[in-house]
Amino acid sequence: MRNLQNIVAEIVSELVRIHDLPRPYMDEGDEFPVVRELPVGNGRVIAISRKIEQLIADVSRTMHDRPSLKQNFTAKDYRDLVRRSFGPSLAKIDPAANPVQLANSVLADVEEEVSRAVDWILNNGAQEYAFGCTLFTYKDIAAFSIGPVGFEPRETWLNRKSSDGRSARIVTDGRIERFDRQIANGAISEVSRRRILRVWQGQKIRPRKQHSESYYEKDIIRAIGDCPYVCTVKIPGLGSKSGQDKALLAARISLTTISLLWEKSSDALNGINLIFDKEMRIGHNIYFTSDGLIFGGGEKTNLPHAPYVERKTLETCLRDAGLIFQAAGNVLDWFVNPMSAHGRPILSNVLMQAMLWFHEGCREIVDIKAVVSFAACMDVLAGGGGRNSICKLIKCRLGVDSDAEIHRDGFTAKEVIDQIYDKGRTRFVHGPMKNGANVWDGKLGHDWSETRSLAEHLARLCLVNSLGWAAENPNTDDPGLLLK
Repeated sequence: MRNLQNIVAEIVSELVRIHDLPRPYMDEGDEFPVVRELPVGNGRVIAISRKIEQLIADVSRTMHDRPSLKQNFTAKDYRDLVRRSFGPSLAKIDPAANPVQLANSVLADVEEEVSRAVDWILNNGAQEYAFGCTLFTYKDIAAFSIGPVGFEPRETWLNRKSSDGRSARIVTDGRIERFDRQIANGAISEVSRRRILRVWQGQKIRPRKQHSESYYEKDIIRAIGDCPYVCTVKIPGLGSKSGQDKALLAARISLTTISLLWEKSSDALNGINLIFDKEMRIGHNIYFTSDGLIFGGGEKTNLPHAPYVERKTLETCLRDAGLIFQAAGNVLDWFVNPMSAHGRPILSNVLMQAMLWFHEGCREIVDIKAVVSFAACMDVLAGGGGRNSICKLIKCRLGVDSDAEIHRDGFTAKEVIDQIYDKGRTRFVHGPMKNGANVWDGKLGHDWSETRSLAEHLARLCLVNSLGWAAENPNTDDPGLLLK
């Protein structure tokens, strides 16, 4: 890494160079479409060059190179924070002053401001993200949670957010003004609550005078849409991009956890979606025969809810899934805040990766790619030992011997895993191989749908039983025990 003081010295030198040049300053040949500027506060800006922009990015990368920061801030989050910190300090430099002293002063100012901003975010920056989502046939299943991820009927959520208190507001110039007392009943005002509720009930509302509250109202209506449920994710102090990324992935994995209640999770996930990701639609197509006929077709994707389950059965399944939800919740707690005092980070890491691979397999359109994902899910749980370890995982978690028949055509567990792992996963990842050399074959275009179904079935059972084992053994952090 380059020395921070030297980089800042270059920034100061470049700023002095362009100080007396005509405004607005732009580098010749710069592809950036507008003048490059840094905010310095109170709505003021200073012009900078492309070189200064690049050097500030160098400063950010150097300062960001700590594991504790990378857990809470993406590269973009931290770069934006560092960039904002440079403006006020660069705006007050005297071009005639000693360059070394200027660089030292600017660096000290930036480090102090960045440290202050990071400290505030880590200690006071907790957020709750909200996404409209589809779940079940019924629109009023009682609220429940999976670790930091909660699910509520949208009216329940709306009432909660209009009554859980607010002690800050955004003033006219965009600044946030904070108070040491509650200044409103909730983040959503009573007027907005009533108007949003009317929209959800299919009624029309009058246009509203444009101000911050009217913008929030529109954001809520767009973010929740027609979804009957709201998925909320509680995130600790993180950068904005890091917070959104973790919230979205935690939400997706929690939906995948719910889908484990169905024997075929991919079918359930076709109807369990965040509006952020998918809305129900029908894809249309046409095709022509060789003798001149036209046929039309279509396929409904992203169904409005998971496959139908009788209400009492569904409610019983949700209660019975308590241990699975508890284990998955602990994993998601670790994922959103891995730097906290978590009891078993190693096992949580393994389970999170397995859940992510299972999610990807269920969502995948191409069958052979889904086979790869489901194989990876089992491989992660089995410690990365390949076919033999997966067979051992199936033996230990499902009680099925390698030579036991598990297929209607008489295939044993080992033969099924060979088909999934070797003929499917390994062939697709590495290409068709024979004696260490690539050989052509036509299997890529074969029908892999049955292999996909087998892989999903086994991966789901392994994942469910591994989560159940984790819940029943809360004091262990050794994923190797899944094979014993």
